[in-house]
Amino acid sequence: MDPDTNHINPVLSSEDFSRWIKSTRATMKDLAFGPLPFENISRHELIEQLEGFRKSKEKLPTWHKSHNLIYPPKISIEQCSSEQTAEYKANLLKRHYGSSLENKTIADLTGGFGVDAYFMACAGAKVHHFEINKRLSAIVNHNMKQLNAKVQCHPQDGIHGINHHQVDVIYLDPARRDLQQKKVFRLEDCQPNVLGHLDSWLNQAEMVMIKTSPMLDLSLGIDQLKTAIEIHVVAVDNEVKELIWCLTKKIANTPQGLSDPEIYVVNMKNNSAKIDHFPWALTERQVFGPIENYLFEPHAAWRKVGRYSALLDRLSMRRIGPNAHLFSADQPLDFPGRSFRIMEKFKFTKGVMKQFKNKQFNVTTRDFPMRVAEIRNMWRIKEGGDQYLFFTTDHEGQKWIILTEKYPKIQN
Repeated sequence: MDPDTNHINPVLSSEDFSRWIKSTRATMKDLAFGPLPFENISRHELIEQLEGFRKSKEKLPTWHKSHNLIYPPKISIEQCSSEQTAEYKANLLKRHYGSSLENKTIADLTGGFGVDAYFMACAGAKVHHFEINKRLSAIVNHNMKQLNAKVQCHPQDGIHGINHHQVDVIYLDPARRDLQQKKVFRLEDCQPNVLGHLDSWLNQAEMVMIKTSPMLDLSLGIDQLKTAIEIHVVAVDNEVKELIWCLTKKIANTPQGLSDPEIYVVNMKNNSAKIDHFPWALTERQVFGPIENYLFEPHAAWRKVGRYSALLDRLSMRRIGPNAHLFSADQPLDFPGRSFRIMEKFKFTKGVMKQFKNKQFNVTTRDFPMRVAEIRNMWRIKEGGDQYLFFTTDHEGQKWIILTEKYPKIQN
């Protein structure tokens, strides 16, 4: 069933409008108070389209460079996956199914702006996009045709719509806002509540893939979902953007319905992805040591997982303290995160801090009783420069100031 195209203004998909939106230098204030450049388009529509187009530049470059596309309200763009993370999910499915993905049917139950659905279709799958907002569904239907993506759009609730289709994979990104539009992250607080539908979905599909908030506790999620075979902790430019859970009925049909999932730690940067993986059940061990010549700080995805045995097994280094997420070694390492050469280290005292007063440093605190803002204000330390001050506590409870510089210096 095609969405009702009466829900969108046909002028928005014209060539003239497409050329205008790509070339105009008008501000939102110009559109709000100045003369309108088109007839039959309201101020609200003009502002919505220009705002959506400009927001898509970094997050959705395929949409931004394409012609005759229509944009939804900005919240739909803010909440959708980026192209980087959507393509990662599509490649994840290709890894599971290989060339047979072309024979698979995927249902996106919470379709939104359709970014995930688009990349899954580009990977070869047949995709059903469910979206209860009829206007948004119509926009996605129009855009998919412009993008030549084989996505079938259904303007209905995916929870009910899925019952009329045979699918191999069910994907969803539950809404993470409550009735008061406050952000939530626990599975039972999101809509739909996946915990209430999971058994049914696992009987319908070979795999259920769920995107959840990066704030969801991994141990809690594993305990509640029980059938996860993989968990992907995905960060972009050192910020965790989403957790992706792959669940299968093969696990659900075992007596305990429990899994030992593989954890994939992913950091995307400059259009490439560094991926580490290990079993969640890997024995966690604490190996502490002194502060040596080099300091290492894991990227955000590793800090989210917080299980460092896989790194300690692979790299000759030691943790500085049990809660600091900092490591040290006597030699440089190929480390998944930031690397620093230690120039000097000091036991923390107010007397020692006087030498940093009124100077410029990048300041980081890890397991330290003072916040960055407090340290800057107390000793009037200016932000920036090439040197980094780390304030931390070691495994013996000693507080340290570690003066460092980036290694190698060209590293971002």
